[in-house]
Amino acid sequence: MGGGGKIRTAGGNSQFSAAVYRINQTNIATKEEPTDPYRSIGEIESKGVELEAISHLSDSVRLQAAYTYTDIRYKKSSPQEQGKRAVYAPRNQASAWLSYDVKSGLLEGLTLGSGIRYVNGVTSDRLNTHTLPSYTLVDMVVGYDLSSIELNGLSAQLNVNNLTDKRYVAACNSLSYCYFGAERSIVGSVSWAF
Repeated sequence: MGGGGKIRTAGGNSQFSAAVYRINQTNIATKEEPTDPYRSIGEIESKGVELEAISHLSDSVRLQAAYTYTDIRYKKSSPQEQGKRAVYAPRNQASAWLSYDVKSGLLEGLTLGSGIRYVNGVTSDRLNTHTLPSYTLVDMVVGYDLSSIELNGLSAQLNVNNLTDKRYVAACNSLSYCYFGAERSIVGSVSWAF
């Protein structure tokens, strides 16, 4: 069960949305160690809140921010797991993205953007004896709409994820099998809309 809503400001420059949810799932397959066989957990309950705001601060500047709170717990499981938080699910996630579009002049069609992503509260085992450290990542994008130089429908983009090349633990299958998150990546793309 869940519900939510969306509000747009009178001028249409900003939009805010919120949603709350509570979901029960049964017979979830899981395992403690990567080499263990899967076993069924009787039931988990997920509840949380999602918030998002998008605002055009000017004709060229756009801000987008989001926050998610998630609480997933074992409801019907072994006695020692009952009521514990489920593994792999961040308790808090937040992000913000600011972009700037050049609307005129020599650089018309250029878009610059940067954002941050924050993750916190990921448990690494079903007994909740260890929580992974929080991390914050910075991303950026540079894009160019080539329509401004008579190449209609053509655009190019360069994305840099994890700009600072932060080393962080993204997930654990157990206390003994943890994985680092993705290093800095630079991806270029060209697209054509027709």
